[in-house]
Amino acid sequence: MNIEKLFHKQRQLDAYIEEKRNVTAEEVLEEKLLAFIVETGELANEVRCFKFWSGKGPSDKAVILEEYVDGLHFLLSIGNTLSERPEFDQSKKTIKEGTEKEKTAAFLVLTSLTSALYKEKNRNAYQETFEAYISLAGLLGYTWDDVLEAYESKNKENYSRQDNNY
Repeated sequence: MNIEKLFHKQRQLDAYIEEKRNVTAEEVLEEKLLAFIVETGELANEVRCFKFWSGKGPSDKAVILEEYVDGLHFLLSIGNTLSERPEFDQSKKTIKEGTEKEKTAAFLVLTSLTSALYKEKNRNAYQETFEAYISLAGLLGYTWDDVLEAYESKNKENYSRQDNNY
């Protein structure tokens, strides 16, 4: 699946939610940005790379991947709202699981970039945030195929949740 198809699938889900909730994408852009920040925090909490005080390891890989694609849904949605498409070549992405320090740094950079995106809402800010988030998948040990498969599954679940007034 190419990146445009992913944005298209997200656009369809967003339209479904917007109609059901009687909102427009523009009206809820700030909520999507905050949701992305929250999902990124939930992801970091499952990865546990920053929890130097705890001996408990990270959550199961499937749990972490599900949290990752929760964030990806919002990041794609933000791109759709801003009418931005990042330059993206998955063949150039390397998958090398990072150290705890590298993962922590990646979360901090992502937080900073998301704050910049909130302030600027432009192509460059979106591109940098998108690249950082996609790179994070590699640091967490996931391939692009892993991400796509998990996105598909979560996308179906998100429709179901809307149908059941989640």
